[in-house]
Amino acid sequence: MMRSLERHAVILGLLRQQEHVTIEAMAAACDASLQTIRRDLNQLGEDGRVVRYHGGARLADHARSATYEVRSASHVREKVAAGQLLARFIPDGATLFIAGGSTLALAAQELRACEGLTIVTNNLHAAVTLYDKTGFDVCVLGGTMRPASGSMIGEEAVRMIERYSLDFAVIGTCGISPDGALLEYDQSLVPPLLAMIANARRTVLVADGSKFGAKGIVRAAPLSAVNHFVTDRAPEGPAADLLARAGVKVHHPANPNLTSEEAAADGRE
Repeated sequence: MMRSLERHAVILGLLRQQEHVTIEAMAAACDASLQTIRRDLNQLGEDGRVVRYHGGARLADHARSATYEVRSASHVREKVAAGQLLARFIPDGATLFIAGGSTLALAAQELRACEGLTIVTNNLHAAVTLYDKTGFDVCVLGGTMRPASGSMIGEEAVRMIERYSLDFAVIGTCGISPDGALLEYDQSLVPPLLAMIANARRTVLVADGSKFGAKGIVRAAPLSAVNHFVTDRAPEGPAADLLARAGVKVHHPANPNLTSEEAAADGRE
């Protein structure tokens, strides 16, 4: 069953595709009860993101220009599957950066199953998901907020990242080019991402299979900078060849490929 964060992403995605959506349609899309959807809409209404009316809802006017919810609502099940595997991969007591993006915001919910993590993040959505988890130490980076993604960017964010030396940099990507470049839509996202990679002992890319061939306009980092790729299904064809040439170890639900104990040792080499 979907958790509330996942349902909210699907609901907001539906409302961006259609001006008005009924509660019944939302319930069908989320495989949830009408009562559950009503509670979700109450929460989204309190947050100022939707406007309720009898039998349905519409997106709040000020929220229509944003794009984060559209990305959040795409490939939700695949992102959750990758996030669940990430939670199995990250050992208890690990230290990690979490970069921006909708995939990692969903993955953060799954990381609540871990214990004793120290997390440094510029992903405000992930921070909100994790801040009240008992035993977690969560540091939110300063800087300038990028409203389109809920990420903290800029020189201050990079300077803060450079103060740390952590086990893992957990990153996402908008797409992976045919020649093995991790792509982003916005140049401002690249410096924090590169700083996380440079200040972690291992880099873990979390992405669903749709990212191969997906569009992006900025080359953020080479795929060879990634040590582990956590995804929802086994890569095939050119994608598998690309990962093999880059020396990236692949983990998917049918073949997790690494225990958390091995990951702990790997992350602290």
